[in-house]
Amino acid sequence: MRRLRVQKVSKTFGSGPMAVTAVDNVSFDVNDGEIVLIMGPSGSGKTTLLSMIGGLLTPTSGTITLGDIELGKASANHLPSIRLREIGFVFQSFNILQNLTALENVEYVGQLAKMNKRDARKKAESILTRLHMEKRMLALPNELSGGQQQRVSVARALMNDPHLLLADEPTGNLDSKSGHEVMMLFHNIAKEEKRSVVIVSHDQRIKDIADRTLWIEDGHVSTAPPESDHLQRDPVCGMQIDAKYAPFTKREGGKSYVFCSEDCLKKFHEQ
Repeated sequence: MRRLRVQKVSKTFGSGPMAVTAVDNVSFDVNDGEIVLIMGPSGSGKTTLLSMIGGLLTPTSGTITLGDIELGKASANHLPSIRLREIGFVFQSFNILQNLTALENVEYVGQLAKMNKRDARKKAESILTRLHMEKRMLALPNELSGGQQQRVSVARALMNDPHLLLADEPTGNLDSKSGHEVMMLFHNIAKEEKRSVVIVSHDQRIKDIADRTLWIEDGHVSTAPPESDHLQRDPVCGMQIDAKYAPFTKREGGKSYVFCSEDCLKKFHEQ
């Protein structure tokens, strides 16, 4: 079992009276096949925590271990290889290369890991087919919908068979239908392939697929989000959102509206 273990991890930026502790003494484990959702308000430390788990930032104190690899002890030369082979990243903004086709975006990651071009293409085709992208492999990103681009991002993250999949607001730029499809992708990947999945998101719907939800606020993590009487519905997709922590808001005609994604906000303007 390749378990992710976060033990007493803190991250402080700056020093002296100007020091800011973004993550404070956080501990939790994630088992193989488990989906853990991390939620919290903007500026609570979610992305900082995810960046440390992914080896993009070094903790000020504490340890992060993936299997038998302690990320904080890995050398600067070794970390890129760990990220490439052990960890898959999925971002809100997709981060796929605009001048490459869907297939080329995915196979390129295999080539970075020294896979020969023929094997990389064959594997990329297999993953994209599994994600129902077989008819769009040769399309450029600007020819794909947001949901299709995120599928390419997920396929790219899976290319080198990572033990850990990290996702930062993966449904934030998607409409309700596409967001649900991407959520189910994460569910199937975790349960069928026994990969550990950690998702940072404001999206309340992800609770439906997560095994556990952790709440982070002011750098501290708890297992139970605070009760809220500020729940409102996105007027476009109908998703229920805590208005205090909504990623997108709009005030119009004396009324406040909350939105789950930028896509829903744009559709509201178009109505």
